[in-house]
Amino acid sequence: MTGVKAFLFVFFMMPVGHAMMILINKGGASAQVIAAIALTLAGIILIAWTRGLKSEVSQSAVGVIGGILLWTGAVEYGFLFAKQALGVEDLIVSGEIYTLGEYRIMEHTWGLVLIVILYLLYHEDVRCNMFLWLRRKLRLMSGDVATGRVVNYGPRVAFEIIVVMWVFYVLLLLCYDRSIFGPHHPVTYGVFVLSLGCGMYLFFRLFRIKELGYAIRYAIPTVVVFWNGVEILAKWGIFREPWVSLNIPVMGAILGAFGLSIYLILHHLRSPAPG
Repeated sequence: MTGVKAFLFVFFMMPVGHAMMILINKGGASAQVIAAIALTLAGIILIAWTRGLKSEVSQSAVGVIGGILLWTGAVEYGFLFAKQALGVEDLIVSGEIYTLGEYRIMEHTWGLVLIVILYLLYHEDVRCNMFLWLRRKLRLMSGDVATGRVVNYGPRVAFEIIVVMWVFYVLLLLCYDRSIFGPHHPVTYGVFVLSLGCGMYLFFRLFRIKELGYAIRYAIPTVVVFWNGVEILAKWGIFREPWVSLNIPVMGAILGAFGLSIYLILHHLRSPAPG
């Protein structure tokens, strides 16, 4: 159940973040500015707060929330304001919004994404399983894998969720771009298959993790990789995301599930350690 708790906690953060931004945007430009500043400051404060938390579970959970708030306030709204300042229009196809202007800008950050990936690949203190695997396969290891206790997981987790979301946002935007591939291109179908297939494999591995702090950190790539499949299905018109249309009953159920995951984590923290 530990892996399931972690998966639910991270998974339901995704639609809640989407819905929160859509609700804020209904308030107009002034609400967007205030929200961007408030969310960014809240994210920074939460990440700084993790320094005083003793539990690895608390550090990881608060790091996730802080990272989501920082992503929404600083990154998502940052691109939205760039769209407005630069006059980048939404891409309209068949009378419907195909790609929002802010995401058209984000797509062209692929060069920065590449730089970050190369940095993480060659930084041997990074213990991410994917980068460890790549270093072994590419024979980039110059010594043993870095070991030792991490004093505070909060900032690392916040950085992890921001970078993972950014990387896969850009991947999907490149797939959706009709001048490159398009939503029904074989490459996009390949990304869908890999996302669901690898997402289920990661969930299988997550399910076997017993320590909740590690499970929360492992749940981040698990959820985001699996979430790619959800996003592609919506792009294909298989369903309409309830966090976009603000379907009240469905969003209520999602919020209820998120609340349940918070309760389960808090209950875990209050429970005495076995033995």
